[in-house]
Amino acid sequence: MATNPELVREGYDTVDHIADDRKDLLTVGMEAYTKTGVIGRSSLATAEKGRSVLDHLGKAFRSCLRSLDVVM
Repeated sequence: MATNPELVREGYDTVDHIADDRKDLLTVGMEAYTKTGVIGRSSLATAEKGRSVLDHLGKAFRSCLRSLDVVM
């Protein structure tokens, strides 16, 4: 939504799917937990929230890169 809104499928706001126990997600994949490809509450998604998350991740990554620069 924040970077490529054209890729957001119609109906994203009606396919919430809670799968609290996902301990095998990395080994069995999403298909074992959801038929729609959604885990979580996609109905709560907004472009603003996405921008906020991306901004936070960018700042956190910048901090990691600075740490590496000091080490090297």
